[in-house]
Amino acid sequence: MCLEGFSRVARGEGTLEGREILEAIKRTAERQVPRCAVLACSDSRVSPELLTLSNIGEMFVVRVAGNVVTDVVYDSLQFAVSVLGVRKIYVIGHKKCGAVMLAVQGGSPPSLASQLEEAVKRARGDPRGAEIENIRISCEKLRPLGVEVEGWYYDIDEVRLERVC
Repeated sequence: MCLEGFSRVARGEGTLEGREILEAIKRTAERQVPRCAVLACSDSRVSPELLTLSNIGEMFVVRVAGNVVTDVVYDSLQFAVSVLGVRKIYVIGHKKCGAVMLAVQGGSPPSLASQLEEAVKRARGDPRGAEIENIRISCEKLRPLGVEVEGWYYDIDEVRLERVC
C-alpha cells in the first residue's frame, strides 16, 4: 500500500530526510519502479507524496483539478500500468475542492465539466456528496485498466482519509 505513511503524518510523526531523498534520486536515476499510481487533485494542500512521506520513485502521481479522469489522465495512468507495471491506483479527492465547488455553482472548466456535473447530479447538489461522487466516478472510469482501484476522501480539516470506493 502506498498510503501507509498517512497515519504517521496525521499524528505529527515521521520525517523524510534530505539524505533519504538524495539516495532515492540516485537509486532511481536509471529506472523508476513505482509501488502505485495516484490520481489526485492539483490543489496545493493535497500533495500525495508529502501526505504519505513517500520518497522519490515510490508513486507515479497524476494531478489535475478535481481529480477528474480526462483522456490525458487516463492515458498517463495506462502508461503507469502497461509500461511501469503498476498494479494499484489510488484516487484521492478532498474536502473543499475548488473544482467541485465551481461545478456546484454551475461554472466548471469545459474539459472537466462533464465529470464534475455528473458528480453534482448524483449528489443532488450537496457539495460534500459531490466531492465523494466525483471520486467514485474517477474510480469507475479507471477500472477498465485492469488493476485494483481505490478511492479515498481526504478531509483537510480533520487530517483524515476515508475510503469511499
